[in-house]
Amino acid sequence: MFRPSAVIHCSALAFLAIVAIATVHGQNAAPAASPKLRVFDPSLIDTTIDPCQNFYRYSCNGWFKSNPLPADQASYGRFTELFELNRLHLRQILEQAAVPSPTRTPNEQKIGDEYASCMDTALIDKQGLAPIQPELDRIAALNSVDALPPLLAHLHAIGVNAFFGMGSNQDFANASAMIPFYVAGGLGLPERDYYTRTDAKSVEQRRQYVDHVHKIFVLAGESEAQAQADAATVMAIETRLAKASLTITEQRDPQNLNHPTTVNAFARQLTHFSLPQYVAATHAPAAGKMNDTEPRFFAEFNTLLADTPIDQVRTYLRWHLLHAYAGTSMPESFETESWHFYAHILNGAEKQQDRWKRCTSRVDHEMGEALGQVYVAKYFPPREKQQALSMTLAIEQAMEKDIDSLDWMSPQTKVAAKEKLHAVMNKIGYPDKWRDYSKLKIVRNDALGNQERVRRFDFARDLTKIGKPVDKGEWFMSPPTVNAYYDPQMNNVNFPAGYFQPPFFSDKEDDAANYGDMGSTIGHELTHGFDDEGRQYDKNGNLKDWWTKDDEQKFNDRAECMVKQYDAIEAVPGVHLNGKLTLGENLADLGGLWLAWLAWQDKAQAEHVDMSAKMDGYTPDQRFWIAYAQQWCTQTRPEQLRTQAQTDPHSPDEYRTNTVLTDLPDFARSFHCPKTSPMFNPQACRVW
Repeated sequence: MFRPSAVIHCSALAFLAIVAIATVHGQNAAPAASPKLRVFDPSLIDTTIDPCQNFYRYSCNGWFKSNPLPADQASYGRFTELFELNRLHLRQILEQAAVPSPTRTPNEQKIGDEYASCMDTALIDKQGLAPIQPELDRIAALNSVDALPPLLAHLHAIGVNAFFGMGSNQDFANASAMIPFYVAGGLGLPERDYYTRTDAKSVEQRRQYVDHVHKIFVLAGESEAQAQADAATVMAIETRLAKASLTITEQRDPQNLNHPTTVNAFARQLTHFSLPQYVAATHAPAAGKMNDTEPRFFAEFNTLLADTPIDQVRTYLRWHLLHAYAGTSMPESFETESWHFYAHILNGAEKQQDRWKRCTSRVDHEMGEALGQVYVAKYFPPREKQQALSMTLAIEQAMEKDIDSLDWMSPQTKVAAKEKLHAVMNKIGYPDKWRDYSKLKIVRNDALGNQERVRRFDFARDLTKIGKPVDKGEWFMSPPTVNAYYDPQMNNVNFPAGYFQPPFFSDKEDDAANYGDMGSTIGHELTHGFDDEGRQYDKNGNLKDWWTKDDEQKFNDRAECMVKQYDAIEAVPGVHLNGKLTLGENLADLGGLWLAWLAWQDKAQAEHVDMSAKMDGYTPDQRFWIAYAQQWCTQTRPEQLRTQAQTDPHSPDEYRTNTVLTDLPDFARSFHCPKTSPMFNPQACRVW
């Protein structure tokens, strides 16, 4: 299911998904001892630093000293700590499931055999290109553009991101209806501006990308000269597609992606591509409403097919096929080369991750609910789900009070805002109904075939949603995931079970720490429903304006304060943050922490908490702020920091801490920060 409009809260860990695809090969290592993680950890605090000078360093320097950046990580923080702990738990589940036994359940057979197939590097290397050769032959047989639609449909079904993408999504105008969305795609670099920036580093990265494509072609059997020519062809085609695509900042506004049309009308525009043939091959609807998310892109795609020689189209398709499978399904040489470009060059990782880590993550990605069902039974008891729900409800109540208190919003808009808030659906831990994998066939000793079948299964499952009622109970993250998200068209918040553990949440910690940490995350996701993107959707998830013009202008004026605030931050020399790209996440960080503070204050008052009493040497309010900061303790390589600043809607973790706190006078009061200190902003930004 395409979620082009979804507002998702991602940790630094989640940002590394593109890196994880390639960091795949190493020796099979024994599980390390589980670290002891705490929500509030006084040992991480550096008391030699003035909290009013740099609160992030004050709260995290102890963690930095005891956690050097591992060579196989481009970034390593508290999220990674928990992710790695969860991955150890998943490994134990998978190793047990991988042992052939007549007592295995169907799901255990699937996850176990998939894991075993992924781990069998000797067989994968021995097979070489043989498993993917039938797909290479399909592309080689393409003799004209007229024959492209059914071939492209097949490639899309097996997960090859060539030219564009197509899938189901909720209609922007009617969130209860599922329609086809056609979206721009076909790029091998992280996003379109990598093809257009003119600074020296970007020029160098484009050269390195062409060299990477060339090396993959050589590994696939091409001569050096042919591979160099083919790599140049790939770069030329992708550059054309990139220049016709929206920027990542433009994509954040759903209005830029809302171009409803019909399948028949769209087909008439594609004069050099038979949409009816493509649709027939994918088994998607041949008529009816659809959304052309980027008309300018599809116009260029149509022109490109008219003036590009067929041998160049084949070259481009061959690259994207190899690119899509150059991970755990391909021989080591492909894995290593893919890792070298995406993880090492773009993000600075110094070594590949152990094979078991990559295979564990692969199974979680492919069959997350089959694996997650076992995980939840072991690691997420019902009482923890109830505690999480109670905290979520408390923060929603705080938001209702906060809306009532806003001096810039009219009563009319406040009513609509509270209606939307009351309609939010809270999803905690795992689905009420588990996904059915009975039609998915997993074969031991067939790593690439399994990956193809998983992708076919997911593609077909996605397209069958079109024309059917929306399933609001569906999840887009697996239960063990250390992350959370808000979906504006579903109008729901989603918190996987894997997140509700130390160092983010613990029933052994006081409320101040839990609300400062996990509470701020819950508030963050809730605030996404009212950020610059989420606020454009009504309580039913429709892209519908429910604001008065005056209130909309006041919102935009306050949001612009944050745009300028983050634009001024230089993440690495010569690269500033993009305040418009990061606006939604920055609004959610600030609003979420404020809501958690309000909810905790109410709870502390109701329970008569002594605000002067110290625990571990800190008052309750100080523990709240420190717990918030300590969730963001992260070591990051300069290369990845550059990539993050250019591509990620989330600000780097130091700024998710310090910049947010400078906008909250209550923080400054807790640590008696003078108005002249760096941690006090005399012109604080505030929306929610």
